[in-house]
This record gives sequence, C-alpha cells and structure tokens, in this order.
Amino acid sequence: MTSPQRTDVRPTFSANQLWSLVNAFGQRDLKSRFNATALGWLWSLVVPLATMGIYTLVFGGLFKMQPPGIASRHEGIGIFAIWLFAGLTIWSFFQNSVNAGINGLIGSGGLLQKVYFPSFAPVLGACLAIAVQSLIEVGLLLVVFLLLGNISWTWLLLPVMLAMLAAFTASVSVVLAIWNVYVRDLAHLVGVILQLMFYATPIIYNPKIVPESFHGIPMKALIEAMPLAQFIELFRALIYELTPGNLLTWLGALAWTLVALILAKVVHQRWGADLGEKI
Repeated sequence: MTSPQRTDVRPTFSANQLWSLVNAFGQRDLKSRFNATALGWLWSLVVPLATMGIYTLVFGGLFKMQPPGIASRHEGIGIFAIWLFAGLTIWSFFQNSVNAGINGLIGSGGLLQKVYFPSFAPVLGACLAIAVQSLIEVGLLLVVFLLLGNISWTWLLLPVMLAMLAAFTASVSVVLAIWNVYVRDLAHLVGVILQLMFYATPIIYNPKIVPESFHGIPMKALIEAMPLAQFIELFRALIYELTPGNLLTWLGALAWTLVALILAKVVHQRWGADLGEKI
C-alpha cells in the first residue's frame, strides 16, 4: 500500500500564516505537556524549584559557594539560591527547547507526509511552548528581586537580552532538529553534549574561580566565550548585579545569535525543505 500523497507541495506562506502555524504547534505542545496531570501548570515551577533546591543545598550549603553581592546586601544560602535560579532559568530554556524541538519535528513526521509546511514550524512551536514556561520562571524571579529591593533601570535591557537568547535558541533547535532527521544518533549525542555544557558553563559555580589558564589552555577565556555563558552573564548582570553588562559580552552574544540565525537559514534551505519522506 502506498503512503498518502500530500495535497500541496511547497505552498507560499505569509508572515501571518507562518506565525499562526508556529502558534498552533506551540498551543498543541502546551496543552499536551501537562494534560491529565494533577498539578497541571504548577509542574512548570515544581521541577526547576526542586532542581534549584538540590543544587543550593549541595553547593551553597555543603560547599559554601558564594555568589557576587547584590544591591540589597543580603547574604547567605538564600541569595545563592536566587543567583543559581537565574542561571538555571536561562539554561533550562535552552536545553528544553533543543530537546523539544528535536522531538517536535520527529513527532510531526506523519503530518508532514500528508501536507507540506515548513519543517521549522513544529520546532519553533516547541520552543514557543518552552518559552511560555520560562517566562513564568523569569516572572517569579523578578518578583523575588522586587521583594528584596534589588531593582534598577538595567531591567529595561532585559527584553533585548531575552530576544537575542530566543533567536539563538530557536536557530540552534532548528539546525539540530533537521540534522537529526538524517542522523538519528544526533539526538543522543546532543544529550551528552548538553550535559557536558551544563557543568562547563558558569551556572552552579562562580566564574571568578576559573583560572586564567590550565596547562597552557586559556581556560577562563574559553568558558567566557561559550554562548550560554555569555547569555547567563548578561541575565545575572541585568537583574542580579544591576549593571548593564560588559559591552564585549553583549557583542559576543549578538555575534552568536547572528551566526546561529545564518546557520539555521542555510541548513533549512539545504536540508529542511522537504522532510516528509525522510522522517
């Protein structure tokens, strides 16, 4: 028996139609994510808060890891917790978006075989669903800082930084999701790389403890140049340290974003135009 033929081949989509398509995939992911669960949307906070609590007890309590001071001059394990939560929020958005994007494209294979739509649509829809959850976490974090009196004009730069992060993350997710269609082992490899990146990125440790060099390797410069390290540094600078952030860090984050956007466009045009028969 032959597979059903698609009713249309490569139609043209307007910007509004593309957004509606991405939003539809995002709404689908949001509805299915916590469907039939007792806590529902509370799970979007339970998991990151539990993770934060574990790392806080281990690194803030056991190993006495000290974060930079903040304007409210609070000290102790509680402040390490919100410093850590700031880093975990950015990392979780990136990691969950990449994984959800890969699964979102593979899961849409049956639909792609019947009707044509851009392969990046389910990937961006999955990223959109994760972004909604991450915005809840950011909102919770900002409320905590408000209660601590840790607020400044630097918060006005937050939308710019988050927009760059979203563009970078969505682009990386598109690239990996499309490549995973051709090399299915890639999803497993991405999981290993993300785990290594988590511990290499200054999320659970203060970047000031990293040595300038290690056996001739510019360790600190390499870690600071990592894309997620730059986004996390900017995020913490804007809402935690209440500084506008280092100009070189802004330029580095912008450069990573532009490179990711260009790569995503090239990969989609070269390999992602018609994936219906390959998924």
